[in-house]
Amino acid sequence: MSKIPATTPDTSRPIPPDQSNLFWLYSAEAVNSIAATLLTVGLPFYMSHRFGWGARENFVVAALQGIFYMIGALSAQNISHRWARGKSLLALYACMTTIACAVGISATMAWAHIMVMLVVVETSFMAASWPMLESLVSESGDASRLSKRLGFYNIVWAVTGSIAVASCGAIIQHAPAWSFFGIVAAGHFLAGIFIFRRASHEMSLSRDATLSVSATGLGNENAGQPASMLDEADARQHRLALWLSRIALPSTYVIVYSLAPALPSLHAIRQLPPTVATIVGSIWLMSRAIAFIITANTTFWHKRTSLMFAASITMLLAFIGTIVPGTLTHLGLSAALAGMAFAQIVLGLSLGTIYSASLYFGMAVSDGSTEHGGYHEALIGLGQILGPLVGAVMQWIRPGELWPALMGISGVVSLSIVFQSIVGVRNARVRLHTPKASPEKIMRH
Repeated sequence: MSKIPATTPDTSRPIPPDQSNLFWLYSAEAVNSIAATLLTVGLPFYMSHRFGWGARENFVVAALQGIFYMIGALSAQNISHRWARGKSLLALYACMTTIACAVGISATMAWAHIMVMLVVVETSFMAASWPMLESLVSESGDASRLSKRLGFYNIVWAVTGSIAVASCGAIIQHAPAWSFFGIVAAGHFLAGIFIFRRASHEMSLSRDATLSVSATGLGNENAGQPASMLDEADARQHRLALWLSRIALPSTYVIVYSLAPALPSLHAIRQLPPTVATIVGSIWLMSRAIAFIITANTTFWHKRTSLMFAASITMLLAFIGTIVPGTLTHLGLSAALAGMAFAQIVLGLSLGTIYSASLYFGMAVSDGSTEHGGYHEALIGLGQILGPLVGAVMQWIRPGELWPALMGISGVVSLSIVFQSIVGVRNARVRLHTPKASPEKIMRH
């Protein structure tokens, strides 16, 4: 027998995750979120103020962004397999920084259409970066804390994004034309720096980590084991929750990317200077961040699949409640803004609930793969295509009127709700006719 060193580590417990690794990932996510939110939610305010664009033009841009977002998200898996996630992220952030600088120059020259084309291309790179970040965060620790890690991940991007949109009105109104995209470029650049710093940190620890894994044998033992075990009923519940949340996720972004292009054109918002308008138009973003804080610190929603259905209905009603007061010209400004604010609070809570469920259950079922992160982001892109596309078509049919767009978008979301109810009813019937499950534990995958 070989000698066992006196300082043999305790192999009964897994090696704790490297917190520095998560710090650099969350830092990259935070600054990337600032850039990404400005490029999507903040852009319609910028175009409306700088170039006088209305809902029709903003809907078209949002739809184009959705198409390229979906392409980028579905490409993430192949890109990360070919060049590895760390190198891929560095390349993506370098490309996005360069494009954002070019957009800033185009904005200064008032080349609106060139600027928009560059933004659309930049959106595809941005979409490819998110699944890689989600995957890295998901695997940076044990599965029992996956909900906590993803919850904090959601909080970081939601909080920084809401702050970025709320404050961008002052930049749009008072700063030079290039400043808005200068912040976008800085966000991408800093994200690349943080990812590079993470890679350097991992390289400095790689020798010690290799020795530790070799000494304990944990590398081979843990690699083939599932991170957690679920009984048959819980596994079925997880799969149903994933189905419902994935059905609901595109409709949430139908709402988000229909609301963003429409907000600057609402009668109530047009009466406000950009500095105030973006604050009013970011209430739903702040409320969504609150929803992420709640879901990150609770687990009750893991087994309440009906919550997805309720959140979808609430989301649709809150969307209508946000748009309608802003379009009614006979309402006073204070009453219109109060109605919009209340509806946005409800909207953000429902959006956050659905998003958290989709990301958590997708990563839990797939063990945090980049591929499923890509599906998650592609569903976002699908919603980003459908909502603005319906809005643009309705604006073309009835120029200057938001009512037809509101009805069309609400119809698309209603179809999603109907689909959810069908899936839920079918699942209930299957459970009713399925023999009682054995108490044996089964692996999640």
